[in-house]
Amino acid sequence: MIDIAGRLRRIFEGTNKIDDLAVDGLVGTEDSLAYKVNAIQNHNHSRERWWGAVAVPDETNAIEANVTRPFAAISGNDTWGAAIPILGIADDPTVGLAKFDLHRLLITDLDNETDAWRLRIIFGTGTSGDAITAGQWTEVMLQSNAVPGNRAGGTPIEIQTNRKDVGIKCWAQSWNDTTGEILSFFYGVHGYAG
Repeated sequence: MIDIAGRLRRIFEGTNKIDDLAVDGLVGTEDSLAYKVNAIQNHNHSRERWWGAVAVPDETNAIEANVTRPFAAISGNDTWGAAIPILGIADDPTVGLAKFDLHRLLITDLDNETDAWRLRIIFGTGTSGDAITAGQWTEVMLQSNAVPGNRAGGTPIEIQTNRKDVGIKCWAQSWNDTTGEILSFFYGVHGYAG
């Protein structure tokens, strides 16, 4: 008779359960299970910071903790408008951590609230054009269901980005069917130690 239980015991004697293993988390091997679990844990249980624009945003300094000056992305004519800086190389959106992900947007005003809009967030170390060409961007579509006079709806919306190093530049562009329409927004980030 074959001792199946005994054979299985011998096979698993040298195998540790995953929940008993020590892990390095985000300082370990990127894309390992431990790394991904730690990233999810940190994303769900990290601090969030919200940012508005400095008086004149540029590629060095663009953010300020305020509730009176949102970023304003101006649309093209049924195409992307000019890229505006929303994070400069000297800005620290995490206030002391090494990495961040831009996580949520609060749209505060839409010039044309009945049209569909696209908002693109671009990340890079060179120019916004270089980053767009390299595919270093994410986007979200939105349309207000609010009545005229309450153009944005007032609820933050989720946006998908991967983790970025603090010190990278970010830009935004908007797209509407009319040239010169403005989409105004604040954004929130999650910060990570590593």
